Amino acid sequence: MKTMQTETHSATKQRGYRFWLIRLALLLALPLLLYYSYCWGLWGRSSLLLQYLFQCNCPPVSEEARYPDTVDVIVSACKYYSSILSPSGRLLYVQEEESGISSTYLLDLLTNEKTSLFIPEGSNHFLTDDLLYLSLYYGRGYEGGEFIMDGTTGKQYPIQSFLHLQPEAYSYGELDSSLLFKALLQVEKVFLIDAPYQPVIALSSDFRAHPEQNFTFDASALPEDNTNLLEQFLQQNNIIYYRVPASFPHEAVSPDGILIARADGIYLLETDQKIVEGYSAGGLFHPYSGKIFSVRGWTHDNSGVIYSKFLNPCLIEASFFLSDEPGCFFAVPQPLLKLKAPEEYLLPAPSP
Repeated sequence: MKTMQTETHSATKQRGYRFWLIRLALLLALPLLLYYSYCWGLWGRSSLLLQYLFQCNCPPVSEEARYPDTVDVIVSACKYYSSILSPSGRLLYVQEEESGISSTYLLDLLTNEKTSLFIPEGSNHFLTDDLLYLSLYYGRGYEGGEFIMDGTTGKQYPIQSFLHLQPEAYSYGELDSSLLFKALLQVEKVFLIDAPYQPVIALSSDFRAHPEQNFTFDASALPEDNTNLLEQFLQQNNIIYYRVPASFPHEAVSPDGILIARADGIYLLETDQKIVEGYSAGGLFHPYSGKIFSVRGWTHDNSGVIYSKFLNPCLIEASFFLSDEPGCFFAVPQPLLKLKAPEEYLLPAPSP
């Protein structure tokens, strides 16, 4: 009898040990479970705190899982620094930064092919898929200035301002339209950029061989209704011109003209009915940076819209001493995203 009691007591004791070992194992495994379940989007997707603490420590392949099905991650939040989208929506110039090391490349959104390309810092715009206008900053390790860049070769061609070319055309900051229009009759193509001061790029037919024949000017320097006056002249004289959209347009119409993208989502242009909800940064309110991602432009095939944050949201926002403007403490990186349009609005696949 005593032996049976001893065996029963021993079995009970062993069960107690197993119970506490299981509880200890679960307790130790719980943080790992919570961490990986966050990484794979099972909880905490909208938490800025969790993004700040964990998103760049999660497995890279899990990043897509933390976003809605309507969103594709083009460039990871942990690497994205800046980008420029071509007017056609096919090419994307991307600057990434990781651990203080910067890398740049040209991404073909049709083939996903990356080509090494470097553009110095400045107010830069694609004119076409092959040409870029560079207005480079001074004092950042290079001389600055204005250039036309061949995106296929990386070669830069200097371009002068009309003020430098014909200083007599300016009086008190206002541009003499008659002198300007006479010069425009000698060029082949004109690009009107939707940017502050409305820069205009005028290129001759052989601008690579004779860069001295090209020039730039600001349409805002023209008298009165400057843009309409300029466009009217170009049309009357059969000069080819193109409109280059803003880097962060307020809204963008799809290539097929059926949809329109705004910060809060994708709408039917004709009825103004929202058909895809936009993506916003986590948290409740961001007076410093805002929650909504900004429209960058449509992809070439109508399949979606590129979005990015102009300013990254902040984990903590507060006003600085003697200032009413909110300041940012601990910015939380955000990715470059594509908000997908419904499949029924896709255009036929173009040839590579």
